[in-house]
Amino acid sequence: MIRRNLAWILFGLSLVLNIFFVGGFIYAKHFGPPWGGGPPWQAQRADARLIEDLNLDPGQLRTVRQAFRDMRQRNADRVREIMQTRQRLIAELRKDKLDMGAIDPLIERVAVLRSDIQKDGLRTADQISATLRPEQRERFREMLIARTAGLTGPPRRPRRPPDERR
Repeated sequence: MIRRNLAWILFGLSLVLNIFFVGGFIYAKHFGPPWGGGPPWQAQRADARLIEDLNLDPGQLRTVRQAFRDMRQRNADRVREIMQTRQRLIAELRKDKLDMGAIDPLIERVAVLRSDIQKDGLRTADQISATLRPEQRERFREMLIARTAGLTGPPRRPRRPPDERR
């Protein structure tokens, strides 16, 4: 009797967890924020890392947060358009025969939008940099270069070809 009830309890718990998992996925896919591409806590973590690494005073902190908020608002429509364009591109790629006449403009549009977002990000970085002390500005510049280079951690050693590894 207890084992049968335990099985039903575990089944119910599993069902509830699966419902929450699927619901969270649907929320993130259709109702989540259009910018950032990831969960909201990643943006908060990046802001926290910036604040921690630069040791910002309260006035600088307000300026940085407002600059990021404004940038996300300015780019929200661009990000939405990129997502919609990528969906159209995926639809084209699913066709039996690729229509490069339809695909090329979609790829070019995404490139233009991404370029505009990156330029806006650099303008925002320049705006933030103007409020920093010289030592903060140098650290901020290093962080910006690392991010642009795609580095998230310490620099890696270049990989050697397989024949040189021993």
